[in-house]
Amino acid sequence: MANAPSERMVEHALTLIVQSEIAPVPIADQARLILGEWREKSARHDAAAHEAHLRWTMLGGMSNGLREQFQESAMLAGNADRSAGLRQRRKLLRSIAGLLCTGVLAGRGTYWYWQQPVHTASYTTRSSQLLKVTLADGEVSREASRVELSPRSAIAVTLYRQRRSVSMSEGEVRFDVAPDPGRPFEVVTREARIEVIGTVFHVRDRGGQVTVGVEHGHVRVRVMGKDAQDSAAATAPVLDMLPGQILDIRNGQPGAVRQADATTLSAWREGWLVFEDTPLAEALATVNAYRIQPIEAADARVAALRLTGRFRAKDSAGLLAVLPSILPLKVRMQADGKVQLQAL
Repeated sequence: MANAPSERMVEHALTLIVQSEIAPVPIADQARLILGEWREKSARHDAAAHEAHLRWTMLGGMSNGLREQFQESAMLAGNADRSAGLRQRRKLLRSIAGLLCTGVLAGRGTYWYWQQPVHTASYTTRSSQLLKVTLADGEVSREASRVELSPRSAIAVTLYRQRRSVSMSEGEVRFDVAPDPGRPFEVVTREARIEVIGTVFHVRDRGGQVTVGVEHGHVRVRVMGKDAQDSAAATAPVLDMLPGQILDIRNGQPGAVRQADATTLSAWREGWLVFEDTPLAEALATVNAYRIQPIEAADARVAALRLTGRFRAKDSAGLLAVLPSILPLKVRMQADGKVQLQAL
């Protein structure tokens, strides 16, 4: 952690905080002023002040007793032995700060501070809606990451000081990740964690298999099975993917990484849906993202048929017109507007 504060900095901040809490009003006010100016010097100073506040809070309830001891030393300072009183007061402050900087508390607060999110946001698209988002991970010297969502997609973005995380619950998303070695980027899905530094890749999850395709760069996919949040699964399969590679994951089992045009996964950006030997149930889930009333498979046999082809995203009527010539099924229009595909 390049910007993590040193313990000496934390101790200095603690000395000022304790003084601002237990000293008489004029001295306490001065300590607060000095602390405010000190913490604005750099990010490390600010982090040290956060850490110091946390440790002081963790030992809440001490201030009354400490205030009495501080006042006793102040009384000594007002008598003939002024220098002895001042030395005692400074010693008390150093002792308190030293206590808070050692033992169980040391390090916990720093860990807590660096694990707190600095930005959160959620994005969801409706039927037929496309959405382009620029994430808040850019800096003066770095561009921000960009994300594009297809219809009926949902993600939650959480940015930390040392990492960037996106939880994807459904849909199809294209990620254009800005390189930042100090803040790795991860996408968490039902089936896997996808880890990157900077790259362009696609993720599709319409309820069946999860598909990952790399357009540029390099991603690492950690297959997590049914519980993608289980970070304890150290034995989970890990696969490295390069440009032009696609991976399908179903029920916790990754298929073979295959060479293909990964840009076809986000053909929806140009108004097209591309399927390649795709189970009809999963193809329909994508098509239905552009419809109000869904197209449904009448049974498991129809759902298991495989579809290959390129179709207009917003022309499901055209798809229904040609589907019987591609697959052994018939189209049945229902009174409520739904469409059912039945086997011949």
